[in-house]
Amino acid sequence: MTRRAAVPNHDGQQETVGSTVVTHRFVEAPGAVAPVRWHFVTAGDPAAPTVLFLHGNPESWRAWEPQIEHFADTHHIIAADLKGYGQSDKNPGDWRWESCAEEFLNLLDQIGLERFAIVSHDRGSVLADYLAGNHPERVTCYVRMQQVCHIWRAEYSWQAGYFADPLFGPYLFGDPDLYFRFRLDAMLKNDVPANRLETLKYELSYPGIPDAVVRYYQASTFEKERLDRIRLFPKMHFPVLLLQGDRDDGQPTFYFDHPSLPATLCFPDAELEWVEGAGHYTNLEKPEVVTKAVANFLARKLPAAPKGAGRAPE
Repeated sequence: MTRRAAVPNHDGQQETVGSTVVTHRFVEAPGAVAPVRWHFVTAGDPAAPTVLFLHGNPESWRAWEPQIEHFADTHHIIAADLKGYGQSDKNPGDWRWESCAEEFLNLLDQIGLERFAIVSHDRGSVLADYLAGNHPERVTCYVRMQQVCHIWRAEYSWQAGYFADPLFGPYLFGDPDLYFRFRLDAMLKNDVPANRLETLKYELSYPGIPDAVVRYYQASTFEKERLDRIRLFPKMHFPVLLLQGDRDDGQPTFYFDHPSLPATLCFPDAELEWVEGAGHYTNLEKPEVVTKAVANFLARKLPAAPKGAGRAPE
C-alpha cells in the first residue's frame, strides 16, 4: 500500500480530540549542536498543575489522546512529539538520550514551565529518566510505563539490533504498514481499534522519520542506557508509579517483582501497579485502565486545581 506523507500542522492551530480542544505549538529551543524545533500540543488550564506526556516508539503525541481528553478538565496538558518523531526536529545532531533530555528541558525553559508531573511510555520513559533524574527539583511526580529498571536480558529485547541497522532500520520505519505488521502487531495482546492504529501509521509517515529515529539506536544500546540510568534513580525523591503490562514479552513480570530485586527498590518513593492482560502498548490496549491508574496516582500525589481555576472571568 502506498501511503501519502502526513500533512503538517501550524503553530497555534487548534483541533478537537474527543471533546477537548488542543492547540498545536512549534517552538525552537537551544540544542546540543543546533537549535531544535519541537512540536507539542497543549490543552486545559495553564494555571492548573501541568502533566507532561511523553510517548514511545513508534508513536507520537496522539498515543495519549484518551488521556488528554480525560485530564484536560483538571490539569494543564502538554503532549510532545519526541525529537525524530511526528512533527518535531529530525536534523542530525546529538542523539544520545541524555543529551536529548537536556534539549527537551531547554524547550520547557523556553515556554516557562518550571514544575510538572511526567507520564511516559517506552522510549519516552528513557528520556523521562534522564530529565527527572538530572533535574528532580522540576518534577512533582512520575508515572513510568514499560521501561526496565535493574533487570534486563538481551534475548527479550533483540529489536534494537535491526532498529540500528543503517539499511534495514530506515526501510522498516519508512513503511508504517510493514513496521506495524513486523513489530507492533506482534506485541499487542489485545485488540486496538483500527482507526487508532491508522492514526499512528499516519503520524509515522512524516518526512524524515526513517532516518531520524534510527539515530537513537545507533547512538547507544539498551544495556548502556539502562546501566547509565540506574545512577539516576536514587535522585528521584518524588513519588514514582511503575505502571506495567503483565503480558509484555519483552519486559516479563520478574523484571519488576522479583522477590530479591523488586524494581521499587531502585527509587526512594515508588510503587508498582500492573495493567492486567496488557502487553507492551498498555495505553493503546487498555486506555481506560491506564487512565484510571494515572488518575488515582495524580489524585494522591498531584492534587488538581478546581475546574476553571485560573481562567479569566468572562
